[in-house]
Amino acid sequence: MRSLRLLVPCALLLAACDNQAKQQLATLAHSDSLRTDSLVGIKNDLLNEVMTSTQFVSAINDEMAKLKSSKKSVRLASGTASESEVTDVKAQRADVLKRIRSLVARLDSSEARVETLRARAAKLSQHDATLVAQVEQYSRTIADLRATVERQKAEYGVTIAALNSRIDTLNTANVQLSGEKAALNDTVSALNTEKNTVYYAAGTKDDLIKAGILVEEGRKRLLILGGRPVAPARELDPSKFTRIDRLQDRTINLPPGDFTIFSRQNPTYASPLVKKDGKISGGLHVDEPEKFWAPSRFLILVKG
Repeated sequence: MRSLRLLVPCALLLAACDNQAKQQLATLAHSDSLRTDSLVGIKNDLLNEVMTSTQFVSAINDEMAKLKSSKKSVRLASGTASESEVTDVKAQRADVLKRIRSLVARLDSSEARVETLRARAAKLSQHDATLVAQVEQYSRTIADLRATVERQKAEYGVTIAALNSRIDTLNTANVQLSGEKAALNDTVSALNTEKNTVYYAAGTKDDLIKAGILVEEGRKRLLILGGRPVAPARELDPSKFTRIDRLQDRTINLPPGDFTIFSRQNPTYASPLVKKDGKISGGLHVDEPEKFWAPSRFLILVKG
């Protein structure tokens, strides 16, 4: 009976101990479950960070490869690119640089994220050597990606500097060519102006002789009363004439009176405004400037 009294408390004590152990095991299992979930989440976050950064670097590599191999960049390097192509290449380079800066910012964020995850992993899993090793590997991967980006950034900077130097050279050459073109245009314009400049003078024979436009040459027709023949001066002074443009000034207005062409122009290529007894009155319209002015740039019309 006494043994029975001792057995009952022992059984109750064992039952109490068993319940307490079960509660402790349940608590430990719950803690391990939470820890495992956290570790899995950390692993997934790390893997996402690395994959995203790797994809971003690959995209930048593709963009840089396309830019380097594009026909516009090749023509720019050879000096055959047009101004629009130079502008396009500069815009593409600016876009790639913008992406590189974005990648660097992304890597900075990834490094900070990895450090945070490293601290959490160390706190949650001090005995999980595999997780710690993975975190270290991910950190090295991020560091390698940063080194790759910095190397490409430096390489691309050298390329941009060379292209900018080439662009500056092309701009200088364009400025020089523009200056030469302007000078050439001025020369051509001056030559055209000179080529198309012609002169005319209209007046009586005496007035034209006094002006030095006509000169008397040879012997008198009669010893006492006759006059000497008259011809255009060998050296004609343009200041004694009216200056006109043979292409623009096709109609020559004359003072009152009847005039005769005394110089070498062929009247066949011109039309008198009024024709009277074979003489010109009112003015003269030049129908074919090239042929009319071909014999001489100086037109002399004698009144009377």
